[in-house]
Amino acid sequence: MEIEQKLKILKSLGTRSLIDKLSEYEGELLQALREQADFTAQNSEFLGSGDCQEVKRILAELAVQAPDVNEAGKRLTIAERENWLTRQRTENSELSEAIQKQRQVLFLQDDYQIKAEIAKRRLDGTHKVLALKTAQIKFLAGE
Repeated sequence: MEIEQKLKILKSLGTRSLIDKLSEYEGELLQALREQADFTAQNSEFLGSGDCQEVKRILAELAVQAPDVNEAGKRLTIAERENWLTRQRTENSELSEAIQKQRQVLFLQDDYQIKAEIAKRRLDGTHKVLALKTAQIKFLAGE
């Protein structure tokens, strides 16, 4: 194979644009990871399994404010106190808003995770294509 033919084939492989894409995808992954880390740091009190720190804080304050007696004037049982606290999740606006904020934060956290994963997969795919192109070039060089 003539050198001109090899050069034509090498140029048609498009490795330069692939390398540019690789750099672009690395930047996108870095940006996605930074955004995820910033979001996590800004909303750490709303993250966690089960109730987040903010919800637990409000529930603790409400537990202290729970009534001691029921409508009949009898002392509340432990189960009645727990039921009262459970109702506060919808009746108490501050607690309800904190629970809603926790749901939003968890949803957005998942969204950031997905974006970072997509960027990582795109970068990995580009690395694989580049490896294939490298193998093709080595093959051409060996002829």
